[in-house]
Amino acid sequence: MLEPFSGPAAIYGVQFRQGFDWKVDEINKAGGFKVGVDTYMIKPVYGDDKGVGSEGAKEAARFVYDEHIHYVHCLNWAAPEPIFIEGKVFLASCATNNFPSPDKPYRIMTALASESWYSTFWEMGYKFHPEIKKIAEVVPTGAAFEYWKDILNRIHAKHGAEVVMFAEYAGGTVDYYPVLTAVVAKNPDAVAISTGAKGDNDLIIKQIRELGYKGPLFGPSYGDPASAIAIAGAQAVEGFASNDPDYNSPLFPESTRQLYAEFQRRYPGQAFAVTTYIGYTGTELFVAAMQAAGSIDPDEVMKVLDDPNFTYTAFGQSGRKLGGYETYGMRRVAPIDVAYSVVENGKKVMKDVIAGSTP
Repeated sequence: MLEPFSGPAAIYGVQFRQGFDWKVDEINKAGGFKVGVDTYMIKPVYGDDKGVGSEGAKEAARFVYDEHIHYVHCLNWAAPEPIFIEGKVFLASCATNNFPSPDKPYRIMTALASESWYSTFWEMGYKFHPEIKKIAEVVPTGAAFEYWKDILNRIHAKHGAEVVMFAEYAGGTVDYYPVLTAVVAKNPDAVAISTGAKGDNDLIIKQIRELGYKGPLFGPSYGDPASAIAIAGAQAVEGFASNDPDYNSPLFPESTRQLYAEFQRRYPGQAFAVTTYIGYTGTELFVAAMQAAGSIDPDEVMKVLDDPNFTYTAFGQSGRKLGGYETYGMRRVAPIDVAYSVVENGKKVMKDVIAGSTP
């Protein structure tokens, strides 16, 4: 596992490691896993890239040349990847621009690309709100602003809606009232807070309600709405729709709910993040692929990962298949569930969940 375990992005490394350690411990306590006639225990090896490319490359070299590792979780993949390709290392990353491609043969996406995530969320959003014809998008300014405009315009147009305003704001602002006043003046049927930092989004919810906007609010990549409730109050957040799943929900199978209960016993009081999920399920994927190949050799495992009939279990859900971005000629995109949750009476209630679709 090559992740930022220190530095400003360390929270992600901690969350990945929680899921990874959990699955490794589960396998080893069961006596290991069989590949053909051999049984293997897992020895976890960690590298801290500190969120710095040169550190990642240094640790990747240790993984390949000293540890002889072929299966790695890695968030910041750009600097280590040339070393990993040389060493035939499968690189599972949740970076949404980590597309598999013929010239990057060992990549595995363990999260959806941004367009897929948002598109899947809005399939549910418009199912619950077919009345929306005009929507305003509140998006942080920056290099990716035009990228998001293109994606969001196409997604909403697919559902017969028009984006009447893309409201830009600078992250870290305290006073969003001028921007949001212009949004409210457009009289949209709905407002979406797309991307952006959690603290900024919490204030945006608070301030747009104070300006008198009473329509539906959406946070397609928002996460747990508890912080918004703490900042804006339960009344302001009532009806807010987010992507945060509830693994206690009967919309998930019993096997998944039991695993979530195990997480709570293992890590009491800690939030179950999507990065924790990926650390756990990415390990499941690697092990299942080796077992199906009957080999730990990466060339044999690659055949399995590119087989459209290969299935595995991901967090208690069996029969999962890798999706694929066909334009890249690869199938290695692990499906991940996208949830649709709504705040009702001050509590998050999951209304729907579907596996993310790839275009």
